[in-house]
Formats: sequence, structure tokens, C-alpha cells
Amino acid sequence: MNTEIPFTKRSLEQLKIPQKRYRIHDIGLRDSIKGLFLDVLPSGKTIFRFRRKRLGRDVTITIGHFPTITIENARKLATKHASELAEGQNPNEVKRQQKLDAELERALSMSVQQLFDVFEVEFELKIKSGERRQKSLQDIRATWRTHLQPRIGHLPIDKLTEQEASNLLKLILTKRSVSVRNKCLTLLKSMFAEQQTNPFAKIKKLADTKRERILSQLEVKNLLEALNDEEAIYRDVVMTLLLTGQRKSCVFSMEWKEIDHQRGIWLIPTTKMKVKKPHAVPLTKEVMEILERRSSEAKRGEKYVFPANKSLSGHITEKSGKGSFWWRITERAGLRSEKKGESVTIHDLRRTIASWSVMRGGNIQTTSKLLGHSDISITASTYAHLDVEQVRAELGITTAQLLGTDIQESKMDKLVKEIEQLSEEERRELLLRFEYSFN
Repeated sequence: MNTEIPFTKRSLEQLKIPQKRYRIHDIGLRDSIKGLFLDVLPSGKTIFRFRRKRLGRDVTITIGHFPTITIENARKLATKHASELAEGQNPNEVKRQQKLDAELERALSMSVQQLFDVFEVEFELKIKSGERRQKSLQDIRATWRTHLQPRIGHLPIDKLTEQEASNLLKLILTKRSVSVRNKCLTLLKSMFAEQQTNPFAKIKKLADTKRERILSQLEVKNLLEALNDEEAIYRDVVMTLLLTGQRKSCVFSMEWKEIDHQRGIWLIPTTKMKVKKPHAVPLTKEVMEILERRSSEAKRGEKYVFPANKSLSGHITEKSGKGSFWWRITERAGLRSEKKGESVTIHDLRRTIASWSVMRGGNIQTTSKLLGHSDISITASTYAHLDVEQVRAELGITTAQLLGTDIQESKMDKLVKEIEQLSEEERRELLLRFEYSFN
């Protein structure tokens, strides 16, 4: 049903809700617009539309709902659309294109969460190709989930400004440590690396204080005594951590196929190493005794040296809370503290054996090989200051000269110390050479 009435606010407000849709045309007033009409629907909605011929075909343009769109504005928009049609433009086609453009923009404009999801998938592919480690992905997921996802996961990536990026890292720093802030920055830089604009590109890492905590001889003694009350698996894993100096992720996931029992070597595969190359670790007789015992007690077909049935990984993991094996052991050994950063961590065991090796006069290069560092400079930057035995020897000679004491005696003391550090086999060889020189 079509009706023609002058459009006034009152006349339109008095329209009755029909059982069937009908149409009212705007006529009769000086400012009426030909082609403007109102669709009245059974739902109670009333919609302004405008109709005009273009290229011999009717073009109907939806203007909007009454009373959201007033009669005056509906007439203005109808006049505008009439002008556009006269110039050869179809407002419907323009609207359609604008809608497509908006949809494309929404599709291209990812959220930060979606960007992380893509980054995660690409990282998994790199793990399969051997470029990255599974452990690194676990760390990344933890960093994202704990520190970043709640704050920026919902934001569109193209709306994140450099100032907002800077403020985010400042906020993280107020709540967490410099180390956590730097980890977040590293992850975000990697995530945004291939985007047109990277709001984190100009932000730099903050200098962090290197942790230098090592265990004294008394603390090691207390630790070993505390192990006596632990289950064998935890006793063994802590001893292996202490005596091999390897990262906890490698020790926890140690597999029987990585152990060469005959030569006493543990070959850690590339997939577990930060340096992206395999690492051969010589095993002392103390470690081999642990492994031989565990091997004799292991179930047939067991994959891991330190298995854990309840763990998703299949091997034991570190849990830092109360009740964890490391918490129990350090609590019992008196190695826990209420002060932040003073409790002994598992990684301190790695630092301890490396530090002791250097302090007893060991070679930095040998220590670097043990730790599996990619460059000796990494080892030197952390442990070189502990290499004091050469300094002690030189200081002894200088002191002897300064005080007028017997320099030869000082040199003899140095020689005795060097001989004491030799192995039994090296001593026998030295003795044979000495005897040969006199025969």
C-alpha cells in the first residue's frame, strides 16, 4: 500500500503499526522532495528511502530510520543523492565500496594477540627446522601470558604508538625487574619486526646487574647434607646439575640416548642448546656412578634419565613455589632468604662450579667449553675477574723483591702448587722425564 502525505513530525509520529509493510510518499509541502518516501514495517520501524531513475533503471537509496534521522535531514540527504545521481554517481555503489574497504581494513588490521599467534606458529616451524629451541618457545609463552597479553592483547597493532609502547615497558618495570622488562622488549621487537611500523624499534634494553651468587664451600656442604632427606631422583638431579655445570633445561630433559657410557660423555643435541650446535660434556666418575645406578633401576624403554609421569613433558621440571623439591632442599640447607634475589637458585649451581674452576687456577677457555658458551668472551665477561692465582703468584714474586726475601723460595712455592694440581698420570709422566734426564 502506497500513501502520499505531507511529511511532518506529528504526522509521522501518529502512524499506526501495520500488519503488512506499506509506503508513504512526501508530497504537498513547499520543501517536499520528489522521490523521498517512508517505509513503515510491521516491526514498528520506519525507514526513509529515496528513489530516482538512473540510466533507465530505478535506484533506491536507504537514508535512515525515523526519528533518528529527522525529516529535515532526510530531505537534505535526498537532495544530495539526487545531485550525485545527476552527475553519474550511484550512492549505493559508493556505500558498497566503502563497506568493502572497511572490511578489508579490519582484516588487515590484526590485534596484538593475533600477531602473537602468527609469531608463535612461525616459531614452531623454526623449532622443527632446528633454528630455535622448544625451551625458548616455552619462555616466550610464559612472558606473553604473564606480562603482555592482559595489557595489550586486545589492541589493534596499527593503533599502538611509540609513546604507548614506551609507557607499557615503564609500567612493566614498576611491577617487575629489569630482566623481565628486557625480555618483554625482546619479544615485542621480534613480533613487530615485519610490520610496516614497529613502535618498539627505537626502545633500548636497560643495563641489568649481573647475578654473581655462588655457593661457598660451607654452603655446598649444607646443600649435600640437605639432599640426604630427599628422594633419589631429586638427589641425583641436583648432584648432576652441580657436577656438570649444565643448564637446568638440559639436565631435566637428559635422555639415555644422549649418554655414551663407554667414553663417559654426554652429547647434548643442537635442539637443546642456545648456541645452535651440539655440546659434548665430559662426565666425572661421580656423575657416571649416578647414571649407572639410575640406568640399572630404570624401566625398560624409559626415555628420560629423570622421568616424571605426571609432567606433560615426561621429565621432571622446576617449580619455584613451596612444596617443590628445590624449595625443600634450599630451605633445609639454610639457603633461602626473605630478601628478594638472595635465595640460592638452580642456575647458581652452574655458576658455582664454573667460578670454583676459575678460582682454583683453571683455564677460562676450558671453563667456556664446559659451559657450552658460543664465544669465550661471554665466559670471560662473567668469570675472568675470578682468575686470581696468576695474580697471586706474580704478587708473591713482587713482595719477595720488595721485602728482600728469597725469590727462589717464592718460585719454589709456585712450582709445588703447580705440581699439586697435576693428575696422577701427569705426575708419573713428569717423574719419568725427570729420571730419564739423569740417566
